[in-house]
Amino acid sequence: MKNNALKMNENDNVVIAMQPIKKGSPVMVNEQQLFNTAEDIDLGHKIALAPIASGEKVFRYGEPIVEATRDIGQGEWVHVHNTQPIPGGSGQARSIP
Repeated sequence: MKNNALKMNENDNVVIAMQPIKKGSPVMVNEQQLFNTAEDIDLGHKIALAPIASGEKVFRYGEPIVEATRDIGQGEWVHVHNTQPIPGGSGQARSIP
């Protein structure tokens, strides 16, 4: 199968969908099937690589970007409905080249 997600940094706990991925479909990174999605995922959105506990930081590009507001299961969509800005942070997105 063809890759449909991208892991930006080895420390990331999410991958980025490179195309829309339907619920139950395999997530492919570096030509390896990692798991199946728990729900539909839109292009460019984050998918949990492994369970992320409530209060745990979400890492993309090797940097913490938000904090989970509830437990997030492997294969779930990671977005504003289950994350928040990191307390004590600037609350603004950083530009990462």
